[in-house]
Amino acid sequence: MKYFAAPAIAAFALTACGSPGGDADTDGDGTVTASEARALAEAAGDTIRPEPGKYRASMTFVSADIPGAPPQMQDMMASSMSNTFEFCLTPEMAEQGFGEALQEGQDDSCTISKLNIDDTDVDMAMTCSAEGQGEMQIAMTGTVSPTRSEMNVMSEGNMDELGNAKMEMKLVQERIGECDA
Repeated sequence: MKYFAAPAIAAFALTACGSPGGDADTDGDGTVTASEARALAEAAGDTIRPEPGKYRASMTFVSADIPGAPPQMQDMMASSMSNTFEFCLTPEMAEQGFGEALQEGQDDSCTISKLNIDDTDVDMAMTCSAEGQGEMQIAMTGTVSPTRSEMNVMSEGNMDELGNAKMEMKLVQERIGECDA
């Protein structure tokens, strides 16, 4: 279950990044560093900043193919991984834009291999690993605007004793008004 923390964080980080377009991997080495992600964000300027306000985020479990898991486990995953919550994006947080949040999301457990932003379209790939769990390949594609994002998250990799698994989730977040006082 830890694997879903990273793509969720990355998807939230991409809340509202309409930008002039480009591939963040400027040196072509197959890894997007925090500084390359930051440079892409800075190049986009103000167009990459989300609007402050109250947001509703909905993560929906779409499907899973886990050969080693009984159907009841997959049903349990569907209900536990689908959730909706609200949060306040302060003006200070919005000012940071997605570049800073993406940099904070990169740690030793995940490596971003692709980050392409073309106007409102996002295409991102990353590899995450957790001790004793192997690697999980995660692909995220979707669209973003200053007040809404819709991302499809596909993951594939090893899930301990269950073996190789494929899962799909959808993340939608939308500005629903001003933050509560």
